[in-house]
Amino acid sequence: MRITQNMLHRTALADVTSARTRLARTQEQASSGLRINRPSDDPVGAGVLATLRGERDGIAQYTRVVSALRGRVGTLESALGQSNDVLIRARELAIQGANGTLDAASRAQLAREVAALHGALLAEANAEIAGTHVFAGYSSDTAPFVASGSFASIPPVAPTVAFVGDSNEVRVEIEPGIQVSAGADGRRAFFGDGDGDGSPDPGREDVFDVLTDLWQALVNNDQAGVAATLPRIDRGSAQLALERSAIGATSSSLDTAAARLAQRNVDLEIRVSELGDADLAQVVSELTQQEAALQAGLAAMGRLVQTSLLDFLS
Repeated sequence: MRITQNMLHRTALADVTSARTRLARTQEQASSGLRINRPSDDPVGAGVLATLRGERDGIAQYTRVVSALRGRVGTLESALGQSNDVLIRARELAIQGANGTLDAASRAQLAREVAALHGALLAEANAEIAGTHVFAGYSSDTAPFVASGSFASIPPVAPTVAFVGDSNEVRVEIEPGIQVSAGADGRRAFFGDGDGDGSPDPGREDVFDVLTDLWQALVNNDQAGVAATLPRIDRGSAQLALERSAIGATSSSLDTAAARLAQRNVDLEIRVSELGDADLAQVVSELTQQEAALQAGLAAMGRLVQTSLLDFLS
């Protein structure tokens, strides 16, 4: 087969073009730090990278959910803890009011503090975070407990507290296939009514009614009535502590999930880096070699272009 001048030119041009393409790809790897900048660089590797990055995005979403739930759970724990503190103080006042040496004026003074405690308990039962009421179930945009009447009216009237929230349990997925409760049933926690029949379950109390009865007994200077509220306060305190322990279990689950998600994210980052990142030392070495190869190819092509029949006849 006869080798023509045009064939030599086309071959040299193709070699130079190929060298430029390889150099451009290597320069791109050096500047981006990535081995795969487009699917054509490594179709199989690009597909695996897309899957890994999708998993990483999912982990990031779960991490944001866990972070948000931590704030909500913290609000729940704080509200239940403060509510229990209210009952602890109410117990102290009940013990004082049950003392036979107290007169009516002294018990009336204690009643005023109990009225303030009632208001504090209502505020905790309506606790919210970022505009969301944590004891309201699905109806979290409105306060779940509403009081009718006022201790400040003349004559004073003990408020009646009604639950207008929702008792459904809000559950949120924090890992694939793993859900936790994102709230607490306010009716069960503060009314002691877990079955929804309108009255406290056995061994539980409507803590608002307990404070109301304590207040009324103090106002009436009823020593026996004041003493009768003590075991009820204890039951109410125990039920709040039980609700708080359940929230503590949720908090523990969130901590465990956060640790697992963080480790999973580290593992994914390592795999993405191993598959997608360029070996910069190798890239720099190849860059030097390919630049030299391109310069050599250009020089060879230049000599080829200069060669003609006249060069041999001269």
